[in-house]
Amino acid sequence: MNPLAAGIGYLTAATLATAPVAAGPPDPAAGTWRTQARYLMGTVWTIEAQGRDVDRAIDEAFTEIRRLDALLSTYRPESALSRVNREAGRRWVGVSSETRELLERSLGYWRRSGGAFDPTVGALVRLWGFKYRDYRVPAAAEIDAAREKVGAGHLRVDPARGVRFARSGLEVDLGAIAKGYAVDRALERLRAGGIRAARVDAGGNQGVFGPSPAGGAWSFGIRHPRAEGEILGVTALARGAISTSGDAERGFWRDGVRYGHIIDPQSGRPVRGMLSVTVVAPTAEQADALSTALYVLGTERGTRLLEEYPDCHALFVAAGSGPGDHLLAKTAGFDIDIAAAR
Repeated sequence: MNPLAAGIGYLTAATLATAPVAAGPPDPAAGTWRTQARYLMGTVWTIEAQGRDVDRAIDEAFTEIRRLDALLSTYRPESALSRVNREAGRRWVGVSSETRELLERSLGYWRRSGGAFDPTVGALVRLWGFKYRDYRVPAAAEIDAAREKVGAGHLRVDPARGVRFARSGLEVDLGAIAKGYAVDRALERLRAGGIRAARVDAGGNQGVFGPSPAGGAWSFGIRHPRAEGEILGVTALARGAISTSGDAERGFWRDGVRYGHIIDPQSGRPVRGMLSVTVVAPTAEQADALSTALYVLGTERGTRLLEEYPDCHALFVAAGSGPGDHLLAKTAGFDIDIAAAR
């Protein structure tokens, strides 16, 4: 089965274009379908939507994503987050209520996950070369030194004063939640613009509402993390969001070992043993943050964490005992059609 020909959207760290799905009879009252793609936040975003003034609504959604990129990117020296990283080790730094609330929610994921999700992992991301793709395997002493600059327990967020670091060298990196948050905001702008149905696709993070072009739920192919062009199965969502975290797109090989970009904040090293985790959730922010946390925690501990999120469900893909082997496990609420991948 060719998933692209079937109109199934891959979940990857980089967006893949999907072929149009054959739609039913046109409904003049619902408006037309349009699809636009733009490069923002380090990846290709695709928005497909149906509505009466659909092009204007899509433009407004992309404007919102661009605004959030300027606010939250650590690659932009003028962003609010970059200013926090430069100055919060010396003083309180004022931030917008939006930035503060996102940081507060990030701390909530950190606490609930026992530190598996950590918004202060920036020093380790930089050390291993994942920030600028200058990959390297650092020495143990370097890892230990970088770990001293990681720990969300040293991040202070105050409604009146802003953000402050209780330990110098801390570096906030919201790469595991910012895209999901931006997907949610883009969906909000589309709804406010009168859009009847839409998918916002940021590669590994996607959100949908309303009926798909074919009518009914939206279909997603879960990419095989080690077999290029293959999928493990197909899942469907009528509304909500889905996110995949894994090492298929961002990582490097050294001496026969795959080092993925998701780092365990406690060990200071890229996660080993997991290949990918896919989460379905009511919001893209939840799906994004939880897919990272579960990838770090692994199947057993990750499943226990999801007990605190009854509306969220996951598919775990772990490395098997031999080369190319993998093990699938899912929570009860994650529906996947394995046969559709054959």
